[in-house]
Amino acid sequence: MNTFNEVIERYAAQIRTADVIEIADIPTIDLYMDQVTTFMDKGLARYKRNETDKILTKTMINNYTKAKIFPPPVKKKYSRTHLMLLIMIYHLKAILSIKDIGVLFHVALAEPDAEKQAQQIYAGFVALQKSTYAYLANMAENKADDSFYGKDIMLGCEDRELRRILLVLGLVIRANTEKQLAEHALDAYF
Repeated sequence: MNTFNEVIERYAAQIRTADVIEIADIPTIDLYMDQVTTFMDKGLARYKRNETDKILTKTMINNYTKAKIFPPPVKKKYSRTHLMLLIMIYHLKAILSIKDIGVLFHVALAEPDAEKQAQQIYAGFVALQKSTYAYLANMAENKADDSFYGKDIMLGCEDRELRRILLVLGLVIRANTEKQLAEHALDAYF
């Protein structure tokens, strides 16, 4: 059986080397539903607890559209904005309700330039993921200080609404990452 330190060290190494989906990694062409689910399955595979876990299904995507969490596809095609939102929704849904996710994104997506706003939010999300993963890996290795991770990302943002969205995203990323660490410990011990 693995010791607690071995589980923590293995998880710390995993999150320290975790790839996040950068904006540049998201296709610039619009995708059909099957292409979207394939992209998500490949891009978020590391977050699966078990091989049989589903990252995203067609039904989930349709439900997010019905719940007005993001705009409907155009001619059955999904844009980069859709993909950015789906990636964030994947991370958020473990912690927040679908209604809360809709509230979080509603203001930003109601802007006249929703695509630009979504890219700014997603860029902050990626920066927060990297910052959180580094912080938690350091914490697991007893190298972290007590300062709030991601604070510099939020303080560097002049848009007050965007700063609020990034705060929620940062807290959810941390909660989700700690949840995954708990799952790793459970799987290793039980």
